[in-house]
Amino acid sequence: MNQPWKVIVVLVGIFVAGGVTGGFVTLRVLREKFSNRPMPEEWAPRHLKRLVERLALTPEQQEQIRPIVRHNMEQLNRLRKQSLAETQMRIESMQRDIAQKLTPEQRVTFEQMNRELREAREAREKSERAKRANRERRPDDQPPPDKPPGN
Repeated sequence: MNQPWKVIVVLVGIFVAGGVTGGFVTLRVLREKFSNRPMPEEWAPRHLKRLVERLALTPEQQEQIRPIVRHNMEQLNRLRKQSLAETQMRIESMQRDIAQKLTPEQRVTFEQMNRELREAREAREKSERAKRANRERRPDDQPPPDKPPGN
C-alpha cells in the first residue's frame, strides 16, 4: 500500500468498533446483574444459607446466628428505605428549584421530562415486582426461567 493512512484508518475503525461493542456488552451484563439482585426480604435467608454452607455451622450455631443476621439485615433494609426516601425528597427539591428558574414554556417541557422519567421508573418498578413475584413462586433450588442451571 502506498498510503499508510488507510491502514491507520482501518485499525482505528476496528478499535472503535471493539470499544463500542465492549460498552454495549458491559451495559447489558450490568443491567442483568442489577435486575437479578436479591430483594431485601431475601437478604437474611441468603446470608444465613451462605454462612451455613461456607462455615459448616451446626444446627445450634444456626439457631444462635439466625436472630443476629435477621436483626442486622432488617436494620440494613431500614437504612436503605430511609436513604431512598431522602434521595427522593432531594430530587423533588431540586426539581422545584430548577422549575423556579425556568420560563413558563420551559417549565412545561421540564414537567413533561419529569413525568416521562417518573413513568419509566414506575414501569421498571412494576417489572421488578413481577420478577420478584415470579422468584417467590419458584422453589429455591430451581434456576430462573431465563437462565440455564449452574449459572
